[in-house]
Order: sequence, then C-alpha cells, then structure tokens
Amino acid sequence: MTSEKTYLFKHSVNRMLSQIQALSGKELVMPNDIQLTNQLNISRTTVRNCVDYLIGQGIIERQGSKKVVLRKPTDSDFFNIKNSTSSKDQLIEKYFLNLINTGQLVPGDRFSELSLARDSGCTTISVREFLIKFSNSGLIKKNPRGRWQMVEFDESFARELIAFREMVELDALNKLLTVPKDHSLWQDLVTLLDKHLALKADLKNSYQRFPDLDKEMHYKLREHMPNRFTDQFYDIVSFICHYHYQWDKQGEYERFSVAIDEHIDFLNHLIVGNHAGAILSMKRHLESAEKTLMRCVHGLEV
Repeated sequence: MTSEKTYLFKHSVNRMLSQIQALSGKELVMPNDIQLTNQLNISRTTVRNCVDYLIGQGIIERQGSKKVVLRKPTDSDFFNIKNSTSSKDQLIEKYFLNLINTGQLVPGDRFSELSLARDSGCTTISVREFLIKFSNSGLIKKNPRGRWQMVEFDESFARELIAFREMVELDALNKLLTVPKDHSLWQDLVTLLDKHLALKADLKNSYQRFPDLDKEMHYKLREHMPNRFTDQFYDIVSFICHYHYQWDKQGEYERFSVAIDEHIDFLNHLIVGNHAGAILSMKRHLESAEKTLMRCVHGLEV
C-alpha cells in the first residue's frame, strides 16, 4: 500500500507525526489502534498501514501492545501534500465545488460517496480522499456507511473565520514589508497589479474571473513565509469566501467591483513603499470582505 502513498495515507501519517510531536513525559507512547481510528476518522486498515510506515522510518516500535516512540519527528518526516492532487482529485474537487456554487448542495443536504463517484465519473477512493481532505473545513461531516452531510454555516462560524483571516493576512503583510526591494517578489506584485488593471478595464464582461485573481493576490502575500498550518486553513478561508454559500448572485458584480478597487489601492501603496498606506488599505479590504461574508450568511450584518 505504501508504495502508492495516497493522499489519505500521507495526510494520516502527517497527523500521527503531529500527535507524536505533541507527546510529553518519560515514556512516549502512541494511542492504540482503536483510539487512532476514532481520533483520525480513518479505517483500521489505514491506521495499520500508517503505523507500519512509521515503524519502517524508525520513529516508533511495537513493544507488546504498545507503540513506543523512538524519536521525535523532524520536518523532513512530514509528507508535502500541499500540491499533491492528481487529475482525478482535481476532477472531483471541481465537480463538488460546482454543486455548491450552483446551489445543488445546500446546508443540511445529505449525499453519499457512491453517488458522487457515479455522477462525477471518479472512483470511490478519489471521492473519499477528497471528502476527508475537505472535511477539515468543518463544512461537511461524515455520517455512517459512506454518507456525508453539508453543515450549517452560521454566524459564529463566520466570525471565527473572519478573525482568523485577519490574523493571518496582517501577519503576512508585516513580514512582507521586510522583504528586500531587490527580491523578485516585488516584480511579481507589479505583474499582479497589471492583471488587476486589465481585469478592471473589462470588468463588466470578465468580473467572474475576479475570485481567481483575488486568490492569487492573497496567496502571493504569504508565498515568502510558507507554513503548513496557515496554508491548510487559508485554503478553507479562500474557498468559503468565493465558493461556499454564494448561490445568490445578486450584487456580485458590485461586490467584485469594490474589491478590485481595494486590491489596486493596496498594491499601489505596497509597490511604492508606502507601508502605512498598505496596512490601512489592507484593513479596509478585510473590513469590506467581512461585511460581504456576513451578508452571505443568511443576510446577517456586522
């Protein structure tokens, strides 16, 4: 099995490694297989395969019924799964997001792995791995026998998400402002500004391209400070802000028009070295994004 190393396998190994890193005490012992099955929401077979892999890496060993830690994991022990999607993974992701974006899946709806596999033309393994990955968002939950359910996106969820986004974005911006001016990042930002200006010039015909441009800009701000934890959670933020619960398209053009002007203002300040202006511009943009997101949550206002 480990020769194939599916996303589910790599993701489960990484979670076990994180558990091991968090252990403390004189004798470091992993949870038993049943506990791991429940904690990680994976099958006993996947648990055994992951444990065998960790044994092979010299990280743990079995001592009777216990799994004793021999050494703490290092960064090199973790799988890099940030860009590990295959063509089938991309197909099911595109299909699933389209169901949400077009209102065919709404909060409370139930669906099965088998029906998604049949309708998308993907294998049940690809579907299951995508759903497990996407469940990190907290927007779907697993039910028994391969069934899943869309979770209500309520006000408390939205406010927690907004607070997290502001923390990540402003921290990334403060770090970006320290990048030397001869770094290639600054030319990338100039290119990004040109893309924004080109889109704005034809916004009425091309405004639906804005979410991809928005995602590109916000990822560019964090590109110089990679972090597996913020990368994972920012994927959730990006998805919610542009795809989830957006089936009501009323006012979409106006929202994107405001947002692209805010992007252009922010990039102009950033490129010319106006640090204070860039920070204030980013804060205004995040405030607008907060109001937009809250209006999408059943018409809530901040």
